[in-house]
Amino acid sequence: MTKLCAQRLRSFLLLLVATVAAGALAAGPAIAAGPPSATTNQATNVTATSATLEGTVFPNQNDTTYYFEYGTTTAYGTQTPTQGPVGGNAGKTATADVTGLTPSTTYHFRLVATNSAGTSVGNDMTFTTLAPGGGPGAQNAVTIGATPTTVTFGRATTIAGQVTGPGNAGVQVTLEEDPFPFGDGFKATTLTATTDASGNYTVAVTPSLNTHYRVAAKTSPPVTSGEVAVNVRVKVSLKLSDSTPAAGQVVRFSGLVLPAHNGKTVQIQRRTSSGRYKTIATTTLVATKPANGVERSKFAKRIRVRSNGIYRARVAPGDGDHLTGLSTRRRVKVH
Repeated sequence: MTKLCAQRLRSFLLLLVATVAAGALAAGPAIAAGPPSATTNQATNVTATSATLEGTVFPNQNDTTYYFEYGTTTAYGTQTPTQGPVGGNAGKTATADVTGLTPSTTYHFRLVATNSAGTSVGNDMTFTTLAPGGGPGAQNAVTIGATPTTVTFGRATTIAGQVTGPGNAGVQVTLEEDPFPFGDGFKATTLTATTDASGNYTVAVTPSLNTHYRVAAKTSPPVTSGEVAVNVRVKVSLKLSDSTPAAGQVVRFSGLVLPAHNGKTVQIQRRTSSGRYKTIATTTLVATKPANGVERSKFAKRIRVRSNGIYRARVAPGDGDHLTGLSTRRRVKVH
């Protein structure tokens, strides 16, 4: 009898394990939750003293709360009540009405999202409240924002906003710029757009260095937006003479940097077991032949490789015209 009971118990346990395994396979692999992301969108319903702030929250499988920060500078100083939580993975629309604003004033705002895995801060956007009184005789205003606010050299960003107030459809908008070192005043570019029926406009621009932008709208009288900053990372490439070397073999690491930053340091970095990158060698950028009218720098460094690893090149110009650039990662498999 004892032997029969043991056999029945073993059969039951095997059936239970098989059932659980089948359920896990049917459910598919678990999706790892993580910190949220946040995107700030254009403000709408702008009046002399109020506006609706808008954005998109991506919860990333974690219950996420959010709020907006706003104020007359990028220090903000005021925030809306916390909303949520929202969950799932798809983007969720976030809105908040703000009142008590000062007429004819440019405001900055951004969306902030938080969950148990971390906090994400959206891009800065601006809007300008209308002149006092509103109505048909009110002065127009124009908002501005950039998506993204940081690009790699050679990539474009989209400048977008809205002309508010009377007669805001079919208005010509001209992009103006003040590139690094800034302070020389805004100059009109050749890039223009015409607002749609709701007063919205978009302009694509490819900045060559860190640049401040604003737009001028040909309303009556003409109005100018606040400023938005777009930063540009240097573009860094990385090649290896051999990605499958023998242990102890010397491998040549080389690449290009656009635009040229001759004399600046290149850091060759290797990823550690913790996921961080450690600099294992340095070299200096030197001039090379321009391409398509763009001045370029090049680098090369021979490194003895003894084990498998993931490498990248890092260039930090440090002169204010461009941000630090990173190459794509290169994997080395030693045999």
